[in-house]
Amino acid sequence: MFNTIKEALSFIESQRVKRSFEDFQKIVDRYHFNVNLKNVIHVAGTNGKGSTVTFIKDLLMTQGYHVGTFTSPYIIKHNERIAVDGKPISDLDLLRLINQLYPIIEKEHLSMFEIDTLIMLSYFIELDLDYHVIECGIGGLNDKTNVIQSNIAVITNIGYDHQFMLGNTLLDIACHKAGIIKERVPLFTTEKNQEILTYFQKVCKEKQSTFYHVEIPDSHHYPYPISFKENDYLLYLPSYQVDNLLLALHVVSSLIELKRGDIESVIEHFIWPCRFERFGSLYLDGAHNINGIMALIQTIKERNLEDVGIVFSSLIDKDGTKMLELLKNYDVMLADFEDERSQGGHISYQEAISIMKEKHKNVVVTGSLHFVSTVRQYVISA
Repeated sequence: MFNTIKEALSFIESQRVKRSFEDFQKIVDRYHFNVNLKNVIHVAGTNGKGSTVTFIKDLLMTQGYHVGTFTSPYIIKHNERIAVDGKPISDLDLLRLINQLYPIIEKEHLSMFEIDTLIMLSYFIELDLDYHVIECGIGGLNDKTNVIQSNIAVITNIGYDHQFMLGNTLLDIACHKAGIIKERVPLFTTEKNQEILTYFQKVCKEKQSTFYHVEIPDSHHYPYPISFKENDYLLYLPSYQVDNLLLALHVVSSLIELKRGDIESVIEHFIWPCRFERFGSLYLDGAHNINGIMALIQTIKERNLEDVGIVFSSLIDKDGTKMLELLKNYDVMLADFEDERSQGGHISYQEAISIMKEKHKNVVVTGSLHFVSTVRQYVISA
């Protein structure tokens, strides 16, 4: 049992036990956790999950619905993982639920993600919310969030990430992501690869689930024009957010009627930290895999950002070499940050940013969401 939230989170974040999905399912069943949340939208995919979750939440909230979200990783504070109407769970409630679940946590030796999942279930059941938007951690089929019964499945896209767990081909990875498609639960996706789309359609047919493919316009002009239900909008966000917004619009419009003014308000007020987030001449982008870096480069080009220097650091379980190869046309400086998994350079990120600001008109910090989150806290507190 813990007296302070600091003690509790220090303990939780140290728990790195590996367990199969089947064994976690047994624990959920053994202790009778209620996995039947109301109106669950389950979101998987290689990139864009968090943004899509946020767009869905914001669109639902325009109609007065109360929405719970479960996302990872956090940017500043652990509490962000579990939120209601965009507000993270309070320290008081988080500490209360950790202590409430501690006998189970201790007996079953649960991992951090498993603990968070059970806290989320307990918290959302208490509040009796209207909708729940749940982001997968890794994959889908064996992700611990897959114990939850969903009403809609969403797969943003398929790219190379976590191959050591999901497989070495895009189709292997797609098989894991498709694990969130349950019987008679519709699937929405913006995936573009025809082989993967054919596979998704096959799974949906087997599951008697409706398949919805959201097609994305091929636009390279900033601000990005999009059309939805005979209305036109301009998006002043990174180009990859076009996919996420359109996906969210199709998902939510299958549930409720959306008004033009509400959509415009969501677009205007959308904030997603560390996704091409600007602080003067400094841009923070949490791209952490090949597809993410490709999307970042596209955004830099379409924004006509001139004289760009890159401060880069990635984690040891990511393909930093291939990401750097994609960035070969830029002046890149490798930086280090305080994380045991960092595979950056031998210079601190503070010094690297300072040097690059002297050399270039614009500086982009990228390579790892953990790294960029650390830099963001430094920038805000400076």
